[in-house]
Amino acid sequence: MATTPFNKITIELLTQQAHVTRNTFYYHFEDLFALLEWTFQREIVDQLSEHYLRVNRWQDGYRLILTYIADNRELCLKTFHSLARDILENTLYDVASKMVNAVVLDVDAHVQPTLRDAIVNFFGWALVMQLVQWLANGLAEPQEAVVKRAELVLDGSVANAIQNGQKFTDFGQMN
Repeated sequence: MATTPFNKITIELLTQQAHVTRNTFYYHFEDLFALLEWTFQREIVDQLSEHYLRVNRWQDGYRLILTYIADNRELCLKTFHSLARDILENTLYDVASKMVNAVVLDVDAHVQPTLRDAIVNFFGWALVMQLVQWLANGLAEPQEAVVKRAELVLDGSVANAIQNGQKFTDFGQMN
């Protein structure tokens, strides 16, 4: 992707560059999207999960995600501006939701699962959409400004959401 947009990469081009056969590629991956997803899974989810689940504050985990994107600027921006954008967004959501889930459980280890899932979904996507905005603007905003904006909105919000959700005994129930 350093020299060719994702949308122009073919299996033939990739296998020639990697000096492997098409069969070898297809033995491991269904298509190029699966390869990209596997790459992000290994580089973002697997690598960062060791760190963001052990951080004392969600901000530290968020900084790790921002740093990964900044360090891999070209790959992330080219993916963001390609047909594979959803792979990047879903990978970022995977990381953000696990991070938010850890925060929710830290605030209240006994929170009702449907309430926990609703909070994780809401705040996980909120964090990802901030990253999407950052990517859309070409990473122009300083990383710390992105963290501060999220911090402004999120600090205390998870505890508040849990408290608000516990007021509704039928939260998450089908009516």
